[in-house]
This record gives sequence, C-alpha cells and structure tokens, in this order.
Amino acid sequence: MDWSRFDFAMTDPRYLHGLPVFRDEPRMPVQAVLDNLDDGMTPEAVAQAYQIDLRLVTAVKQFAEGQRLAHSV
Repeated sequence: MDWSRFDFAMTDPRYLHGLPVFRDEPRMPVQAVLDNLDDGMTPEAVAQAYQIDLRLVTAVKQFAEGQRLAHSV
C-alpha cells in the first residue's frame, strides 16, 4: 500500500524507523490498522484496541478500499 498519498500519514525516521504512522498518533503504524481490519476486526474494535480516534481507522479503511479498487481495474 502506498501510504504517501494518505493525508493522515507521515514518514519520519524519528518514529518507528520511518514506517508510515499517523500524523496525530506518530507511534501508531498505519499498516497495523489495515492489517487488523483485514483480519476481520471492526473499525470500532481497532480504535478501541489501539486507543486511537475512530476517524483515523475509518480513513484507513476508505483509503485502502480506494487503492485496491484502483489497482483492480
């Protein structure tokens, strides 16, 4: 997944060795949220498990769905 186009993500070598993380939660890798969603967790459960805002989880889900749709065409 190309997180460079995801508005809520950033990469910075000071946080998790440069992995894409949330701008508002720089110690939370964006891919971890997507992995948990792909494993069947609900957005609400992911937000609660990682104590992050539900809007971030929802944004990841929407972005990933859009990326996957674009790549399937």
